[in-house]
Amino acid sequence: MGAVWAAVWLTGCGAKYYRNQADAQVYSILAQKHRALYDGDELYTIEKLTRDPLPSLERAAQPLLTLPPEFRQRLEPPLILPLAKALELAEFNSRTYQNEKEDVYLTALALTDARHDFSNRFSGLLNADWDKSPGDETIAGGGQVGVARLLKTGATIGLNLSTEFLKHLTGDPRRTAASILALNIIQPLWRGAGKDIATEDLKQAERDVIYAIREFARFKKTFAVQIAGAYYRVLQQRVVVRNERNNYENLRIAGDRAAMVARAGRLPEFQADQARQDELRAKDRWIGALKRYFELLDVLKLDLALPIDTVIDLDENDLEQLQAAGIVHPEWEQAPAIAIALDHRQDLLVERDRVDDAKRKVTVAVRDLGPDVDLSFSASLPSKPDTRYTEFDTDDATYNAGLDVDLPFDRLTERNAYRRALIVLDRAKRELGRRTDQVKLDVRNAWRTLQQARQSYIIQQNSVALAGRRVDSTTLLLQAGRADTRDLLEARAALVESQNALVRALTDHTIARLEFYRDLGLLDVRTPEQWLYGAGAGQKGK
Repeated sequence: MGAVWAAVWLTGCGAKYYRNQADAQVYSILAQKHRALYDGDELYTIEKLTRDPLPSLERAAQPLLTLPPEFRQRLEPPLILPLAKALELAEFNSRTYQNEKEDVYLTALALTDARHDFSNRFSGLLNADWDKSPGDETIAGGGQVGVARLLKTGATIGLNLSTEFLKHLTGDPRRTAASILALNIIQPLWRGAGKDIATEDLKQAERDVIYAIREFARFKKTFAVQIAGAYYRVLQQRVVVRNERNNYENLRIAGDRAAMVARAGRLPEFQADQARQDELRAKDRWIGALKRYFELLDVLKLDLALPIDTVIDLDENDLEQLQAAGIVHPEWEQAPAIAIALDHRQDLLVERDRVDDAKRKVTVAVRDLGPDVDLSFSASLPSKPDTRYTEFDTDDATYNAGLDVDLPFDRLTERNAYRRALIVLDRAKRELGRRTDQVKLDVRNAWRTLQQARQSYIIQQNSVALAGRRVDSTTLLLQAGRADTRDLLEARAALVESQNALVRALTDHTIARLEFYRDLGLLDVRTPEQWLYGAGAGQKGK
């Protein structure tokens, strides 16, 4: 009866119990593996434990940009989104980010299966039968409980206790009950023998979890740079919008003045028309820049998995800090940068370990070409007669030992497995070589992009200064009658173009710097507030 209640209790645990048990094991594994890799802690919880960052955002008193009548809408003031909150929102909402975390979870969940193979595995079975025939009615029942375990030597051990009883309800008054306690041990001596061979699947499952954590660390860097890049592009476009608006306002004032002077007969009419045409072109560029701004803002919303009609805008402080900091250029030579990447890139570390995995698989395949040689031992102990099923008779115990040899006459399957393992090893080596070259190429390209971005920024700084002096000098010459309106309009157009190019160069360099440290494996995704001022470099590729 106790066994029956135990079975009922186990089946009544419910799905929630098993889910919580799985979570506890998986998160313990991930915490342990992460701590061993990175000397720190990280939450891999696939459920959302934190609050949605969106409601915590402050709302602006008014829109951050002045809009022409064509773009004005009756919308509430936007929520202000800083860069750090944008990264939080991306982690909280992104479907891709959630999928990556779930992949890590599933890899650790598979490890619990592999570990379970080497733990005590309990089993239980209950049965009952009722039978009625002319003159006789019987009820019979039985049960079996057992425990089995796979040892790291490759041996399997099983211990079983089975009980059966029979009772006649009518007719023959007999009643019988008996039990048997049985022990079985099988130890391979060739195929499947030895710790390295027997635990290969477990070892691979352990290493797969490490790979998943490393690949997730690499994904987080790539994901963070993607979000930061989209964020900075919106800030860049905001500066362009303001430059184009200021240019339009200046040209509108200049056009009004030119029209007034032309009516007074002191300026040719065609020069006034030129000024008015430039004013119209400036307004068109302003509206086009606004359109592009809102498009980039909507793309950012999609990257953050926000509803597209969410009214947000980006933090003005991030823009001011970006412009105030200018470029923060990492002074790295190309060769040392490549050496750092070869030591820290998480994807490259995974490929190196996969070559070791393939070598182990070859060793296992070679062992499988040999014979099956199994040493076995079994013992059984019956209960005493006359229904004393809880008392065992040691005098009636039986023992058996044997040696089974299956000669390797047919090894086609094993031969093919061995040949596949060799091919997989060759492929793993080639992939490691390809990935190593790819890492070098990534760093070389990122380094060159960084140098180009710095030079572009310096050039655009000089260009803005020259364009500003050109506007000032052309204005004085126009007042002195030594230049015409077209000269001033061209000077102002060059100034706006150089101002836009300067903010683009600043954004390009900021993103190139993040990509450079990402490709080195040093970007620290935990400190986005440092990205405006420095590298944001972390430790051990975290």
